[in-house]
Amino acid sequence: MNSTIALIVNVPTLLLLYVLIYFTQSLSGKRQFYGVSLNSDYFNKSEFKALDKKFKFLVSIGFIIFTIITLICIYLFKAYEVSSILPMLGFCLYQFLVYIHIHNKVKASKSELALNISDLDLEKTKVILDTNFIHDKNRIVKRFSMLFTIPTVIVILVGIYVLTQYESIPNTIPTHWGPSGAADAFAEKSFIKILSQVLMMTGIGVIVYISSIASLKARAKLCIDSLDDSKKAHLHYLNMFGFTFFVLNVSCQIIFISILIATLNASSVNTFVLWSCTIVTILAAIYQTYLYYKSPSKSKNAVYSVDDEDSFWIFGCIYNNPNDPSFFVTKRFGVGWTVNIGTTKGKIYFAIPFVIILLSLVFI
Repeated sequence: MNSTIALIVNVPTLLLLYVLIYFTQSLSGKRQFYGVSLNSDYFNKSEFKALDKKFKFLVSIGFIIFTIITLICIYLFKAYEVSSILPMLGFCLYQFLVYIHIHNKVKASKSELALNISDLDLEKTKVILDTNFIHDKNRIVKRFSMLFTIPTVIVILVGIYVLTQYESIPNTIPTHWGPSGAADAFAEKSFIKILSQVLMMTGIGVIVYISSIASLKARAKLCIDSLDDSKKAHLHYLNMFGFTFFVLNVSCQIIFISILIATLNASSVNTFVLWSCTIVTILAAIYQTYLYYKSPSKSKNAVYSVDDEDSFWIFGCIYNNPNDPSFFVTKRFGVGWTVNIGTTKGKIYFAIPFVIILLSLVFI
């Protein structure tokens, strides 16, 4: 990697991250404001609008600071790999701290305003249980679950094959590949390094697989005012989500397989495969963001459910409800779904990515 490539790759990536964070509240739906349940009629109240502007201002300042840090890493220290990791992580941590600050301010403002305003909270409608809808939903989830299994099984089989070919792997193996697909970091071969690489690729692949299925299974919130139309809309969006998750699974697993093959042969990752799969993944993620934004579960008129209670959320972004059997629920702030850490299964799943990252840092 050189200065030009580092600049072309890292700064636009940081810019994309900034844009997504800047508009996160707009993409979060009409049920929560910075992680706090709130009647959307009051989103434009002066107190809340001022906090929204403050969040965007502080995030913009952070973007400028971490862009400067990126440029310093590239041109002053020639630390190209550091420039692609440190500023991104720093900016993510910074914006999370800004979010927590604004979340607490929104929570305090809501409590203060609630003394004089009675309808600040979401309307507590009755939960709708429709067995026909549940059957149709489960049928769609089952179909896509079977499709997601195919690329996941393939990446696991490739990982096992790499381990069985340990003796034939060259003594020096690549541990990192640049944007062109060429290896730019190497290490002496050892079984633990190969095993760690295999576990990381297959582990992330399994996480993508489980997350996709769990997201499709997440609680759907029908609208009591137009039940039939709401059911049709939910099933339509569920199919669209299933399709985008399938594309994401296939593109991610192909990248993981390419990395495993490159590890086996101590070679570069195919440039066409790397970039085509990356572009497909980005496009699928953008389309899924659009679907999530339009999803009926995030509309103002969706029925009230247990995950709408503020008391079960830590900082409005970590769901902790031991009495809710749901594995995944829709996020309050941002796009997508999050795990319920109130259950044992949720705690384990929440910890797994950190374990994989730790293993990769220690052994690779």
